[in-house]
Amino acid sequence: MKITRPEKKPILVVLIKRTIAFFSGLCLLLLFLYGIGSQQEFTDITQLMLLRGAVAVGFFLGCAACYGIAFNCWMVFHGRFRYLGGIMPYIILGGLGLGVAVLGTFILILTGGAAA
Repeated sequence: MKITRPEKKPILVVLIKRTIAFFSGLCLLLLFLYGIGSQQEFTDITQLMLLRGAVAVGFFLGCAACYGIAFNCWMVFHGRFRYLGGIMPYIILGGLGLGVAVLGTFILILTGGAAA
């Protein structure tokens, strides 16, 4: 009985997944630190810096997820149907990233931190 090896993933798929995992973790970490900042008595400048960082990372996460969706659709179009199930996590993470970016920008505008 011959053991078959699974098909190798393209390097671009691995890079996209690792980039999205990094941005997801960093975005959640920044949101956590921003959330506990008022209880830990962070200064206003620190809170604004954390929120601006979360906005930037959320935007990059959304862009990377859009790139992942496009790449998976391209792979499905070229006959590799096993990538079809991978589109939904990219949609969820892209929505999370862009939602963080929009909500963070809204909070920055309300507090006047965008001009400071």
